[in-house]
Amino acid sequence: MIRQIMVCALCAAAAVVPAVAQTLSYADAIDRLAVACRADVQKYCRGVELGGGRLKSCLDAHQNVVSARCQQTRSEVYASIGRRIAAQRNIGDVCSADINRLCGVAPVDNNLVTCLLSVSPSAISPACNQTFSDTGWRTERAQQ
Repeated sequence: MIRQIMVCALCAAAAVVPAVAQTLSYADAIDRLAVACRADVQKYCRGVELGGGRLKSCLDAHQNVVSARCQQTRSEVYASIGRRIAAQRNIGDVCSADINRLCGVAPVDNNLVTCLLSVSPSAISPACNQTFSDTGWRTERAQQ
């Protein structure tokens, strides 16, 4: 149950604040929130319906009373997930020159991830390399 609540909170996260070099996976983000905010969710947001950003709104409304651990974790998780979402949305723009040079495919081509994974990170421009890392696709494929 708490895991489902945290998934909904993550989906509503929109903050995009660069805080770490690599973004969290959604599973890791949910796990961190579940551990850090469990008591706060039960205390302040019991009965809040899932979806539509309601849980995030509830925690935001109680930001002055939730535990310091929950507040810190929320900030880190929302920033990381926001960066991941932005990177996935913007990779075509940020990496267009690299994609054309290295892959010869359109930025929306299904082979984009496979191509970028097949080349050395040193062959990719720094901005594209960071954006590709932030998408989470590099680490997710490595774990498969």
